[in-house]
Amino acid sequence: MNKTRWVVASIVVAVIVTVMESIFHGVLLKGIYEATAAIWRPYAEMSKLTPYGWISTLITSFILVYIYHKGYEGKGSGFAEGLRFGFIIGLFTAIPMAVWSYIIIPMPFTLASYWFGIGMADMIVAGALIGLIYKKAAPSA
Repeated sequence: MNKTRWVVASIVVAVIVTVMESIFHGVLLKGIYEATAAIWRPYAEMSKLTPYGWISTLITSFILVYIYHKGYEGKGSGFAEGLRFGFIIGLFTAIPMAVWSYIIIPMPFTLASYWFGIGMADMIVAGALIGLIYKKAAPSA
C-alpha cells in the first residue's frame, strides 16, 4: 500500500465529506431539524459532541480508503472505479442507517429519505475522490 496516497486520500475524503455534511445538515435540512426539534439533543449539547463526529469521519475515511485499496481492480479509469466503489459502499451504509434511524427515531419519513440520499452522495463523492487519487496505483498482494 502506498502510505502517502492512503493518508492523502483519507484526509481529502474526511474534509470533503465534512463540508458536504455541514451543507446538507446545517443548511439544506435546517428547517426540518427546527420543525422536529423535540426529538433531537439541544444544540449546545450537540455542539460539544461534534468533535467526536469529526474524529469518527476521519477514522472512517482511513478505513474506507483501505478497503478501496484492497479491492482495487484497475479496470477502467480510477474515477469510474471510485464511483462504482462509492455507490456500493453507499448502499451498504446508507440503507441500514436510514431505515434503522426511521425505526428508532420518531422522524418524518422524508427526513430518513434525505438521510439515505445524503449517505449515498457522501459515499459516491468519496469513492470518486479515492479513485482519482488511486487512479494508477497497482494493486498489492
